[in-house]
Amino acid sequence: MGQTNLRKNIMVSGYFRIIVMFVSFLTGWISTRFLGVELKGQYSYLITISSFAWLLLDFGIHKTYPYLIRKQAERKGMLFTWSILQFVSEYIFISVLGLAFIPFFSAVLKFDFTPSIVVLIAGAISLTKLSLHMQMYYLGMDKIRQSSLYQIANSLSMLVLVLIGWLLFRASDRLIYVLVCYNLAMFVAVIGYTHTEILTRFWKGFKLKFILISYGMGFRVFLSSVFITLLIRFDIVLIKRFLDFKELGIYAVAANIVEMLQMAANLVGGLLLVKLSDIDDDIQRWQILKKVFIAFFAFLTVANLGFVLLGKPLLGLMYGVEFVPVYGVFLWLIPATFGLAFGSLFNTYLWSKGFPLVSVILPLLALLLNIGLNLVFIPTFGIKGAALATSIAYVLWFLLILLYEQILSKGRMLPHLVPLLRDIGDVARMLRESLPYPLRNKRGDK
Repeated sequence: MGQTNLRKNIMVSGYFRIIVMFVSFLTGWISTRFLGVELKGQYSYLITISSFAWLLLDFGIHKTYPYLIRKQAERKGMLFTWSILQFVSEYIFISVLGLAFIPFFSAVLKFDFTPSIVVLIAGAISLTKLSLHMQMYYLGMDKIRQSSLYQIANSLSMLVLVLIGWLLFRASDRLIYVLVCYNLAMFVAVIGYTHTEILTRFWKGFKLKFILISYGMGFRVFLSSVFITLLIRFDIVLIKRFLDFKELGIYAVAANIVEMLQMAANLVGGLLLVKLSDIDDDIQRWQILKKVFIAFFAFLTVANLGFVLLGKPLLGLMYGVEFVPVYGVFLWLIPATFGLAFGSLFNTYLWSKGFPLVSVILPLLALLLNIGLNLVFIPTFGIKGAALATSIAYVLWFLLILLYEQILSKGRMLPHLVPLLRDIGDVARMLRESLPYPLRNKRGDK
C-alpha cells in the first residue's frame, strides 16, 4: 500500500474537523441549556461510564486497525466483519445484562437506572464502539474525506435533534430525550460507514485466527487506551463521589472545552499513526513531530488566550449565570490542554513503533498520580482541585514520554525537536497554503 500524504490528509480532515467542532460546540451549548446544571452532570456521568464500558469491551483492537490495514491490506475485510459481529452481540448482551441487574448497577454506580436508560446506554456503548472501529478502518484505507463526511453527518444529526428538543420538548424527560438523540445520531454515522459493504458478502474469507493474533498487539493498545481514558475521565467519577451533580455539571462543561481542543490532537494523531507507520527513519519522524508540535502550540496558545480574555462574559451570555463558575475551573485546566495534546501526539509516535510496553506504563503512572492528587485536592479545593490535579497529571505524562524517548535515542531526539526560525516559517507557510484559495490569494496580493 502506498504512503499517505500527511499534509493533504491534515488539510482535508482539518476543514471537516472545523465544521465538526463548530457543530459540536453548538450542540453542547444547546444541550447544556436544555438539560441545566444537574441533568448535564448526570448526562456527563452516564457518557463517561459508557466510554469506560466500550473501551473495556474493545480490548484496544480498533486502535490497531490503521496499522494492520497498512501492513496487511488484503485482510481488512476480516476487521470489518469482526466489528459488525461485535456490535450485534454486544448490544444484546449489555441490554439483557443491564435489565436483569438494574438494582445491582444502580447501587454500584450510584445512579438510579431505569429500563429506558439501560437500553439507551447499551446503544450508546455499542454504537460508539462500532463508529470508532469504522473511523479507524477508513483511516487505514486512507479514505479521509469519506470518514469526515460521516462524522459531520453524526454531528449535524445530533445538533438538529437536540435543537428540536430545546424548542418543542422542554416538558419531556430531558435526560432520556438527549440519550435518544445520541443513539440516533450515532446510528446515522454507522449507516454511513457501513452501507457500502454491509450488503456484500463481507464475511467471506473470515478467519478468527487472524483476529485473535491481532488482539495480541491490540492488548497493549488496550491497556494504554484504558489508562489514557481513565487519565482523562476518572476525575468525573471522583467528583461524583465527593460532590454533587451540580458541581459535576460545572466541571463537565470546563472539561468539554478541553476535549474540544483535544479533538484536533486526536484527528492529527490518527493521521500521524498511519504516516509514521510507513516511515522507518527516526530523524524523519522527529522532523514531522516537530512541525506538528509547533502548529499545535500556536493553536492552543491562541485558543486559551481567547478564553482568558472573553470566557467569563461568553459563559454567562451563552449558558446562563449558573455556568459562570466554569471560567475559574478552566483556568486551572489550561496546562492540561497542552499536556493532553502533546502527550496524545507523542503517544501516537510510540504506537507507530509497534506499540511498545512503555506506552502502557507511562499513562498508568500519570493515572495513579492523577487519582492520588484528586483524592487530596477535591475534598480540599473542590472542582478547582480536580482541575489542578488533572493539569499536573497531563503535563507529567507528556514529560515522561519525552524523557523516555530521549534516553532511548541516547540523547539524539531533543536536538531534532528544538524549533528553529526556518521551522516556524515552514509551518506558517504550510498553514497559509492550507487556507482556501480565495483567502490564500488575497494574502498573496497584500
